[in-house]
Amino acid sequence: MKKPFKLIIILFVVVLGVSACTANTITPPATATPTETVTEDAAVPTTAPTGETQLVDDEGRMVCTVTQGLFPELTEGQEAMLSVFPAITVDDWSKGPEDALLTVLEYSDFQCPACGGFYSELNKLMETYPEEVRLVFRHFPLESLHPNATLAAQAAEAAGLQGKFWEMYDALFSQQSSWSSLSTEEFTAWLENEATTLGLDTQQFMTDLTSEAIVNKIQEALEYGINTIGLNATPTILLNGRPWSYDWSASTLGMVIGVLKDESEGLYTDCPPWVIDQAKEYTATIKTEKGDIVVELYPKEAPLTVNAFVFLAREGFYDGITFHRVAHDFVAQAGDPSGTGISGPGFEYRNEISDTLNFDEAYMVGMANGGPDTNGSQFFITYVPATQLSGSYTIFGKIISGFDVLEKLTERDTQVNPDAPAGDKIITIVIDEK
Repeated sequence: MKKPFKLIIILFVVVLGVSACTANTITPPATATPTETVTEDAAVPTTAPTGETQLVDDEGRMVCTVTQGLFPELTEGQEAMLSVFPAITVDDWSKGPEDALLTVLEYSDFQCPACGGFYSELNKLMETYPEEVRLVFRHFPLESLHPNATLAAQAAEAAGLQGKFWEMYDALFSQQSSWSSLSTEEFTAWLENEATTLGLDTQQFMTDLTSEAIVNKIQEALEYGINTIGLNATPTILLNGRPWSYDWSASTLGMVIGVLKDESEGLYTDCPPWVIDQAKEYTATIKTEKGDIVVELYPKEAPLTVNAFVFLAREGFYDGITFHRVAHDFVAQAGDPSGTGISGPGFEYRNEISDTLNFDEAYMVGMANGGPDTNGSQFFITYVPATQLSGSYTIFGKIISGFDVLEKLTERDTQVNPDAPAGDKIITIVIDEK
């Protein structure tokens, strides 16, 4: 299915599209691993059927492509593009475990309102996931927009010389509105008072505040960001070394952590073996907390999809997975082990569009995708006719019983609201073969 909320698209950009403190935007070519969301306004359908008919490779495995998860290995070109961002070292201001699942590298400006917003969200994230998040902070004061930003950066460095960088960091961001409009003289007095409040040696702090070493450090950071990296916006955020151009709320980044946690337990590294017989009949009983939903599968029309689904079901892959999206006027969607709507099994396979099947009636079962030939484990069940989906998504089954159970599923969408009410879990999926 189409994915309007492409949360895990990794854009190799210099400036983040969500930044508020910015001048011009530079957008180099991007690579993408999109999310799997069924959209009501599907784009032009893929051609159907495709010319590819091979189902099994020479090793007896279904034809598929193994994927690398949320943050795939960088290509040489991407590594070269990102090499302008210096490696994280002991000289960086950093907090959180060095081996954290998620490392957030931020180029920031203490006077930037958007940076203040990110500060609040990041605090929430780190409070919720103290062992999974590491923050690395780098200065990029946009003095042309924020006249007190450079002095604020110098203040954090001066406090850092006395072991209280993060205390000054907190003070500057949490009280941003109280000092942003001050004159230089007024802000200097504000900083002196704050240094005393933080228990710093105030006299030494004031000396260090405008010392040549600190002034040069901030100026060099600014010049490197502009001239070498090409930065012109704050906050500029990198997640695990990749620029992040999408929503940076605590809820969304929490979803990212959920996916990384799931992937850390292991994705499939091979295509599934061939486990079905197209001459036989298959049904799948989706046992949920609300009751059973029985699906008649279509191995003749969608052999790859049915094979993948049967394999994953028998492996217990779907056990405990939540219906992460339920819209009773459209579809119910499940199959993501992270429960976010972002993740999958670690492999993808091609669309199987049949001339004889379409979404012209309710209760059809399709496989979600992020574009042609990116099917994985996420499936959906239609509540209503949805002919706009025909040709874009593989139909591999139809509900034959459990309609009442489907209607009882909790309405929710984690991609629209990551804090949505708890969804209904799949206890297991039982496959019957005749």
